[in-house]
Amino acid sequence: MFDSAKKLRRCMTKAYILFDLLHSLWEYWLGPFGRRSSPSKRLRPIGQPDTSGTTPNRIAIFVAYSRRLTLSNKAYLEALKKAGFAIFYINNEVTEPDAIPAICALSWRAFDRKNIGRDFGGFKDGVMQLLEEGHLHRCQVLCIANDSMQFIPGKNSDSFTEALIDFSSSNKIALFSHISHEIRTHYQSYFQCLKPEVFLSRPFIKFWTRYTPLSHRRHCIYNGEIELSRQVYQRLRDTDILYTSDKLVEALEKSEPSDITTAEIFRLMPSPARTSQMDLVGYSLDQLMAKREKNEELSRLDMFSISDLLESGNPSHIAAFLYPYFLHCPFVKHDLATAGSYTMAQAITLFREALIKSMGPDEMDDVNRLANEFRDLIYSRGIPLSYSNLRREAALKGITGGFVYPSTYQ
Repeated sequence: MFDSAKKLRRCMTKAYILFDLLHSLWEYWLGPFGRRSSPSKRLRPIGQPDTSGTTPNRIAIFVAYSRRLTLSNKAYLEALKKAGFAIFYINNEVTEPDAIPAICALSWRAFDRKNIGRDFGGFKDGVMQLLEEGHLHRCQVLCIANDSMQFIPGKNSDSFTEALIDFSSSNKIALFSHISHEIRTHYQSYFQCLKPEVFLSRPFIKFWTRYTPLSHRRHCIYNGEIELSRQVYQRLRDTDILYTSDKLVEALEKSEPSDITTAEIFRLMPSPARTSQMDLVGYSLDQLMAKREKNEELSRLDMFSISDLLESGNPSHIAAFLYPYFLHCPFVKHDLATAGSYTMAQAITLFREALIKSMGPDEMDDVNRLANEFRDLIYSRGIPLSYSNLRREAALKGITGGFVYPSTYQ
């Protein structure tokens, strides 16, 4: 009986995903803002658009999904602007009138967009609009980013800004924030920074010209994020990644021993409870759990066990707080609790600690505002249990029963 119910749930999940794909195809092929439309028709200028025709040296396409200017997005845009980028702001929502002046004050150009194709649809419209207007051929650095990450101001933001400035004057031709080896090795789409050798290359232009912006989660992942890496980015040399497992190991080796006990490291990582309960503990996790029981300092071998877990799973979840604490990463995923990677209390507490560590105890008013914004976001999204009776929504958002550590060395 239990197996039959499980099979039925799997079949229903597949049916929901298939129906959503069919709806996305209908929206693109027959809808007024799909194949028959264009970037200029989907992008509606807000505020006072720049009509001078001049091209900034550095342009950042920033795709948001918010009716207002969140504190996180404001801090992110300020960091990009501090690094010398002119913001090409695209909102896949309808911006509230009261938020427009603040957005325009931070942006070179700002648009509301008919949301077809999610963030990758926004990326495509931004790239194609800049190409059509000639700006893509005249700028020297192109950044592509979205607001799916909560941003940490302060030292973490400053470190990020410095990295962008250094990249702009370096011989590197591409800079990424995260890399994942799940499904297929690919650069995650939260943040990409490119030189003309990349964004004017034939593979890059060809990819975005041919990309079909479907409002379907799996399509965006497989045909967007992963395929863009396969067709363009994995062919490149002279690239850099800001937050990686090897850089984390190097940072851990330089840390004070009291900061890297296994108990402290596990406090920053997703709980292994569900993985243990399902009897799916792999070798690397088992080694770390054994050390945690004795509250011992991390050995070099233990650090490699952490890197093994990162490389075998999604680093933006497993290292959600390891990267901000040890690599000054300013990004924290929005869906940590929804995916079951962290409890709500754990995610909120650790994010607040990361803010204090980055901004300092003298900025508690701003820390509290940013922490409260993240808390409200976490609570509005819920946890996997919140979707137990919302199977269609869970299927479309990719929400399962909860996070499980990757089982390595099988």
